[in-house]
Amino acid sequence: MRTAYSVETVRAAERALMARLPEGALMQCAAAGLAAACADVLRGRGRVYGARIVLLVGSGDNGGDALYAG
Repeated sequence: MRTAYSVETVRAAERALMARLPEGALMQCAAAGLAAACADVLRGRGRVYGARIVLLVGSGDNGGDALYAG
């Protein structure tokens, strides 16, 4: 079974981390994790280097994660 956290729980955890970390560090960490997961998918399809990707980047924080990951 998969578990999920409520929006408020996640935001509270993010606030606590952002208070201690340099500005942008949390987004960079999320972007690195996303990039690693995407590289795993690409590796399973044959190659990472030279692969073509498309980024669909929204205006929110998740969009920032995707932009940095790309």
